[in-house]
Amino acid sequence: MANDYADGMVQGKAGRLSIEELGLQIKKVARQWGATAVGISNLDSLAGGPPSTDLSYVMEDARAAITFVIPLDDEAIRKYLAKEDRVAHQKDQNFTNTLASGIASQAASYLEQFGARAMPVMANNVYREGEGIRYVDQFPDISHRYLAVASGLAWFGFSGNVLTPDYGPNVIFATTVTDVPLLADAPLRDEDNYRDECQACNASCPSGFFHYGSKEKESIVMGNREFHYAKRRAYARCSYVCAGYNGLHPGGRWSTWSPARFPIPKEDKELKASYKRAIPAMQLRQIPEGGHSTSAMAFGFNGDDLWTSCGNCSLVCHPEREERDRRIKTLHSSGVVVQHEDGRLEAMPGDQAKAFVAAMPPEKRRAYEFVEAEDQAE
Repeated sequence: MANDYADGMVQGKAGRLSIEELGLQIKKVARQWGATAVGISNLDSLAGGPPSTDLSYVMEDARAAITFVIPLDDEAIRKYLAKEDRVAHQKDQNFTNTLASGIASQAASYLEQFGARAMPVMANNVYREGEGIRYVDQFPDISHRYLAVASGLAWFGFSGNVLTPDYGPNVIFATTVTDVPLLADAPLRDEDNYRDECQACNASCPSGFFHYGSKEKESIVMGNREFHYAKRRAYARCSYVCAGYNGLHPGGRWSTWSPARFPIPKEDKELKASYKRAIPAMQLRQIPEGGHSTSAMAFGFNGDDLWTSCGNCSLVCHPEREERDRRIKTLHSSGVVVQHEDGRLEAMPGDQAKAFVAAMPPEKRRAYEFVEAEDQAE
């Protein structure tokens, strides 16, 4: 049965606190555990929001959510964009996701010892169930990015990634929901948002995911306040590149860390056919050493874990415009990734990479690009 906390107090084996004191205390201890910022949203501040702001999906009678920020390592990001080191960023991603999820679990335990009901929400790779939901159309139990904006931790950027004041979008969020009606933090002021339509995210995306964004906007309402970001194309278009089915930018001069170069269809309706051809080829490629992004859904779908090869739209972004420009320049001059027989990845100039793949026997080459019937007959 839900506790109404009518007297404004919570009480458990750890003692008795007012609701206001509990909110302040959970923020304090979360920072001690490693969070750089903490924000609280509640039913009022989330009212009218998208389905993934519905806290009751995670816990019946939930009234508030505490969201935690953990930054990613800047140096690992720079080396990743330069095609100097993929592994350092992969390991940092895995560690930071684990740390954020751990903070959410510790926060839930802490709240429960003061008599609250609480539930941690993992940082990533947890999705809603439902009839007919496809692997490429997954929705999170709770959207940390929506909660981050509602609770004053971030603004929406052009891309729909959320921008924290200190680290831009290069952070990991996790959340704890509770039945205590904690006081909500106010959203950040729009006029302080560093977003300046620089289009760095668009310039870093081989898939054309943000194609509509320059003219059309998505809008959502949370707590009687309207928020905007660029209208995106089909999410399957983003997944096609981020999952590694393609890595090559249409211009041919640079790529993600994926060595695949299957064409990116111009129309979203053509994506299904592209997936059907690219998925079997992906299963022919060796998985490079150095860590993976473990995901039960990916393993169940592909029979193996994914490994980070993109994320560029987030990684090129930074609160300082000069740093954004440096990161875009670094990415665009980083070359095109190919894969050697031993599974090793290497970046080289685009024309050399094209020749490298073309020199492969057809049975090897079809793991990386479409091979015509006459080539297969050789």
